[in-house]
Amino acid sequence: MVEITVWFGRQDFIPDDNFKSFREQYPHIRLNVDVVPLEQVLTEASMAIQAGQGPDILQTDSRRLPSLVVSNYLRPMDDMIQRWKAEDPVNYEAISSSGWDHAMHGGKLYGVTLSAGPFNHVYRKDWLSEAGLSVPETWDDVLDVARAMSDGTESRRGYTVRGPNSTVWFMSHFQAMGGEFDENNVMILDSEAGIYALTFYQTLVKEGLVSNDVLGWGSGDMRAAFITGRAGQGLIGNNIFPTIQEELEYGKEWAALPPLPRSDSQRSYGYSSLGWPHVVASSTKHPYEASLVLRYLAEHENAKSVAIRYQPTTVMSVYTDPEYVRANPWATDLMGPMQNMVRVPAHVKLDEMGNILLDALGEVMSNVDADPSEVAARYQRQLNALY
Repeated sequence: MVEITVWFGRQDFIPDDNFKSFREQYPHIRLNVDVVPLEQVLTEASMAIQAGQGPDILQTDSRRLPSLVVSNYLRPMDDMIQRWKAEDPVNYEAISSSGWDHAMHGGKLYGVTLSAGPFNHVYRKDWLSEAGLSVPETWDDVLDVARAMSDGTESRRGYTVRGPNSTVWFMSHFQAMGGEFDENNVMILDSEAGIYALTFYQTLVKEGLVSNDVLGWGSGDMRAAFITGRAGQGLIGNNIFPTIQEELEYGKEWAALPPLPRSDSQRSYGYSSLGWPHVVASSTKHPYEASLVLRYLAEHENAKSVAIRYQPTTVMSVYTDPEYVRANPWATDLMGPMQNMVRVPAHVKLDEMGNILLDALGEVMSNVDADPSEVAARYQRQLNALY
């Protein structure tokens, strides 16, 4: 009997089948399934692996992957992934490139990412029609639409965004606006794209296109503004779309598209996403059996069950499944772009870089007279000093 322990980062990542079919197919594998929150997995894995009681598979935020790798907590799985490709090519080929990219560090694969969530540009389609406005195609268009939508009161703003307390929304804006990173995966904030992104956020506040309370807003506040009809546009994760759909009808009252480019001529564009890879621990004694668990999680029905009720999947066959499309009518609009999502860059000094970025963002949002170019240059020096 082979024993495999699997840690999930959230209960919602566990398929509806709950390993029933896996246990039937592989009766010689005894599975232990537990939930260790994503926020705690690095600490918990460190203690468990050092005590000789680590899991065989754990789930993490892909931005945290370098910390696990440099601590020697993970096993490269390139050999087992190649066996997967040879033994079950249909299952393997259904996974998009981002499914592998989010599970890679230093050119090595440590598992697979079956859930990856981007932030998409949502907008009130009915508001656009009422005002005779076209769907925005660039971020300048977004600002123009926001100006037209806003009536100067808290009951109707043109855009919604959270305050300077989380980097992931800013990162989505930055990468879509053409933002790039250096060889150490440090953001190049003092670039044309970085300055534009800071200016964009500052403009939202300066012109009253977002709530007056935005500096204190978290994700719940910014999402609620759109869902309750107090804001006409914003970047919102796909996992929130079902909640929006409970209040507004997709295709009639609201719609979604990938984050927009800064301009048609920008050098680069990134449709960024967060990813939550299942990776294999270095302490495992059964890498092949662990890879069978990964294959199970990647099966169409299992990936679909998680995608319908929680996060989007990298198993692309799901997006044309009638059951999934009925539950997620936006799926066909986003399927093509979501095959080419890119990860938010990962690095060991993620928290340090994030704190610097939030200080820069907070400065331009709280001081509308600050010069974004000067702010970008000053905080870039701090970012560069990390390496």
